[in-house]
Amino acid sequence: MVIAAPSGGGKTAIREKLLKCDRRFRFSITCTTRPMRPGEVNGRDYYFVTAGEFERLRKGGKLLEWARVHGNLYGTPVGPVVKLLEKGLIPVMTIDVKGARSVKKIFPETVTVFLLPPGLKALVRRLKKRREPAANIRIRLETAKKEIKEAAFFEYLVINDKLDLAVRDIREISDIECMKVPRKQAEIRRFSRELSEFTGP
Repeated sequence: MVIAAPSGGGKTAIREKLLKCDRRFRFSITCTTRPMRPGEVNGRDYYFVTAGEFERLRKGGKLLEWARVHGNLYGTPVGPVVKLLEKGLIPVMTIDVKGARSVKKIFPETVTVFLLPPGLKALVRRLKKRREPAANIRIRLETAKKEIKEAAFFEYLVINDKLDLAVRDIREISDIECMKVPRKQAEIRRFSRELSEFTGP
């Protein structure tokens, strides 16, 4: 599952709550060249790497997607995502719109969710709460103007007004997606095999 949102849209808070309340989900950790923020832990929130390390990963085909956002590089390592899928778990990626498109190309079965704050005032309030400088807030709002135009690319839209309700909506999306026929091929094959082996009561 890919969750994208304008900066300050609440991606991280949604992800953390989702991971705590639903064991199907696992965080697909992104690597980044941006500085670590207070309270963040390397290997838990992000893999914090140098520009040189990031370039080696990119050139080596080790990134599922990557993008430059507000002057910093972000990318999703391929290996951990594949391992989670093999275990039948749902990797959750909180990335930008461009990254969502890249992931969808490689994994067409990816479920895409666009997350919106309830309004502009709420978005600005969240950015200020993060102690973003005024210049950074302006840059992020300009980026948001471009990102909102991409909302039509996504399959689902969730308004992040109240955290618990937004998380509930995303869990319900997962429930619906898990019941789709293409994701139930193992069950269909099992029942088909039982029918073919049935010899009568």
